[in-house]
Amino acid sequence: MTVGDVRLAVPAGPGVEAGMVTLREEAPPHRQLRIVVGQPEARAIRAAWQGDVPARPSTWDLLVSAVALLDGRVERAVITAVEEERHWYASLELERGEERRALACRPSDAVALALRSWGAGIFAHEEVLIAAGVLEDGTKPGAAARDGLDREVDPGGNEGTSFI
Repeated sequence: MTVGDVRLAVPAGPGVEAGMVTLREEAPPHRQLRIVVGQPEARAIRAAWQGDVPARPSTWDLLVSAVALLDGRVERAVITAVEEERHWYASLELERGEERRALACRPSDAVALALRSWGAGIFAHEEVLIAAGVLEDGTKPGAAARDGLDREVDPGGNEGTSFI
């Protein structure tokens, strides 16, 4: 998946604003996941997406540097589940040599870290795309459209995970 948009202020409730990141599927039908995140996390995602380099490292920069110092790397962010299209779950996959480990985390942190890590990918489980994926116009694709998808094979071997 790729980041399609980052908004720093969207209504999250009466008198409350949050941020939102839109992840876009690379292959047809180009479903999108619209994830409401905290405003600090939206700023961190936007900065990394735009290639901004802060004068001082952020917490996300610090974590990427610490993983590298330990001879590891952030390999990928995976959106693993969604409940009621508003409670999102993710994991961050770290690699060191031939060993890969997954850490549960918030999707906003996973995306912010993946964007700061050279070559890291952003993925979503197919079940998440079916449950919460929308087309660019905001409509949900029909079952016929989903059944006809030719999905890319995940090189990490995670069945049911799509490139986004």
